[in-house]
Amino acid sequence: MGVRLTLRRRLQLWSLAFAVLAAGVLLGLSTGRRPARAEPIDPPGTVLTSMEAVLHRQGLAVALDSLERRAARDSSMLRDGHQMAHALGREAVAAHGGDASIIRECRPAFASGCYHGVVEASLHAAGRIDMAALERLCVGVDSQGGPGPGYECIHGLGHGVLGAVGYDIGAALHDCDALSTARRAGSCHSGVFMEAITSAMSPSMPRGMPPHPAGHAHGGMPTVAMDSTDPYSPCRAFRDPYATSCWLFQGFVILRRNGFDAARALRVCDHAPDGRAPRCYESVGHQLTGLFQQGDRWVLDQCARGRPDLAAHCAAGAVLALDAMDWSGGRAARLCAAAPAEWMETCYRSAAGSLIDLATAAQRTRFCASVGPALVRGCREAAELEEAEAPPH
Repeated sequence: MGVRLTLRRRLQLWSLAFAVLAAGVLLGLSTGRRPARAEPIDPPGTVLTSMEAVLHRQGLAVALDSLERRAARDSSMLRDGHQMAHALGREAVAAHGGDASIIRECRPAFASGCYHGVVEASLHAAGRIDMAALERLCVGVDSQGGPGPGYECIHGLGHGVLGAVGYDIGAALHDCDALSTARRAGSCHSGVFMEAITSAMSPSMPRGMPPHPAGHAHGGMPTVAMDSTDPYSPCRAFRDPYATSCWLFQGFVILRRNGFDAARALRVCDHAPDGRAPRCYESVGHQLTGLFQQGDRWVLDQCARGRPDLAAHCAAGAVLALDAMDWSGGRAARLCAAAPAEWMETCYRSAAGSLIDLATAAQRTRFCASVGPALVRGCREAAELEEAEAPPH
């Protein structure tokens, strides 16, 4: 038991250390207008210890409530909250003897970190990978409120599978391919790449931990390699269906190597290989929105620093991050409405497509009804609603 606890704490501390490291880099950016610095009221480690105490006394749901209240009065928690929710999810599974049904107490707060943490911990506790059983677990948390919980659970599965196979990215992607639909496999792929790129950029990551589970050792491609001389590493090395998922996180690599200067990062994206420039722009918008937690105007101003013919894709990436925050399209709709007119169709279509995995058909219908009349048809097509025709007015 002592060894398991030590491993769990090492993983938690690594997650928090990376979040703090990333935040420190972010606060030193040069992007024209710097976001206001949010001074933490308490260090992240102190907050996590406090939240874990609440979890053990009153349960996961109450601990997440407490973390949300903390974030409401301390904006620094917005940048650290995802990793803290991750850690709470992992701790909750350990406290329940490896029982992943605790996932029903998770919620989309902090970019669904709780879902990701529960799935990671359940994989570690099981000691083996049964993708069919894990898929049933994830689909089982869907609710009348929409498919968001299941989708985020499957994304968390990608994080967890990569760790369970000793950071063998080829093996993890292959495991994701066993899921029953291409969209679910894509969500799992994105979790694999998010985990792989984060770990590759953090020298403190405990490589090879956790070890291969019994009976599930893999050979093949090693963990993702980062070539510091190639601005498009590691995603240049992957082809579809994996490349699209990888490129959503390439923007973080490019931003970090360019001092989180949006204009410089977008210039790198201009020359992305294999026609990936639009996806690279999406990635930069996605990362800026999620990392900085700034207002719509700030995000749009950053996107406008790129090429005029590609800038709309940056906004399209921003709404992917916003959809992941509220699962309703409300925040995405506000950003798209504030965007330049020539960006709006791309922006709304991106948000609508993202909502397929997060919202009910009724919610997607309401989202598309909120756009301008000329854009409704494209929105409904992207949202995969049964009728592509605009509803009558």
